[in-house]
Amino acid sequence: MAKIDEVKEFIRFLKVVFVTLIAIDTSLIAWIFKNHVLSDKVSVYSIFGIIFIMTVIICFLFMYILRNIKKLKDL
Repeated sequence: MAKIDEVKEFIRFLKVVFVTLIAIDTSLIAWIFKNHVLSDKVSVYSIFGIIFIMTVIICFLFMYILRNIKKLKDL
């Protein structure tokens, strides 16, 4: 397999992970809006922490995907 095909497949895999993380993050945000009154504060704050961590991971993953796309131009 050529190097460019390997990079393309890797980018496709990262895009799937990216979309999955966004779906999970969105679901957690929806859960917060739906259950913030019924849940205890510890649960809500822990979900906020998970949302923050996942959002940071999504941002770094997005930047990593963009770097790999720019690397395709050099191949």
